[in-house]
Amino acid sequence: MAWSGLTIPDDNTRMLKVQAGELDAALTVPFSRIASLQKDANLKVELDPSTREDHLLINHSHGALGKVEVRQALDFAIDKDAIVKTVTFGYGQVANSYIPAGALYHYQDNLRRPYDPQKAKAMLKAAGAADLKLNYVVNAGDEVDEQIAILLQQQLAKAGVTVNLQKVDPSQSWDMLVAGEYDISVMYWTNDILDPDQKTTFVLGHDANMNYMTRYHNDQVKALVAAARVEMDSKKREQMYIDLQKMAKADVNWVDLYYSPYRNVSRKNIDGFYQNPLGRFFLEDTVKH
Repeated sequence: MAWSGLTIPDDNTRMLKVQAGELDAALTVPFSRIASLQKDANLKVELDPSTREDHLLINHSHGALGKVEVRQALDFAIDKDAIVKTVTFGYGQVANSYIPAGALYHYQDNLRRPYDPQKAKAMLKAAGAADLKLNYVVNAGDEVDEQIAILLQQQLAKAGVTVNLQKVDPSQSWDMLVAGEYDISVMYWTNDILDPDQKTTFVLGHDANMNYMTRYHNDQVKALVAAARVEMDSKKREQMYIDLQKMAKADVNWVDLYYSPYRNVSRKNIDGFYQNPLGRFFLEDTVKH
């Protein structure tokens, strides 16, 4: 059986086409649509365990964002519980590390800064950033991305931060992040392999992607990433990754937001359309009746 794919960035259009039978399946069901689609007798909604983590990228090369105190203040200013409740409708869970929950060497006890906008405001003032203004690149047409953007704009305002939402076509946003044409922006990552080295290298290892477009820099972290990659003792290696999670959180390389399942929908005559935690679809097992 042959499968063909279409890129349809607009969430509403994608879901309507599945409901109308114009598509056999669609990826990334908006959290707000899960319950209603589950009630549709013609559809199946799959919520599969994942390694997905959504996070707020911070451009460390832009002015005050280069100060760790400012980035820590932003972390304090964001109510992750509200995001999980309001945006993910409870399907997500608050993230405390760049290594997702359930993944190899995830540190369950990693620091999670509490929501405290007044503390954030005081920290920004002490860091000389009381009038902080940020440009936030948002993927237009992505319901979840737009909801998070509005919520973060409101939350950061309580800490005295002015956020300008710049909605762009998803085909543009990646290039803008690579070029550094942003202050903050929400992105996500799913692991391709079980070992944490891949994501750690991309996010903290100072490779060619500028630490996943954040421009984060810490030579001690860079050295530990390289050492952990080749360490053969499993206990020592686990401790290295625990230390890396602690260091990343202390530096606020980015702001961890939430973990969530893969969420896809298919017509009822489709069987075996699912993903494993690393994101792989087993289309060889998928059958259309």
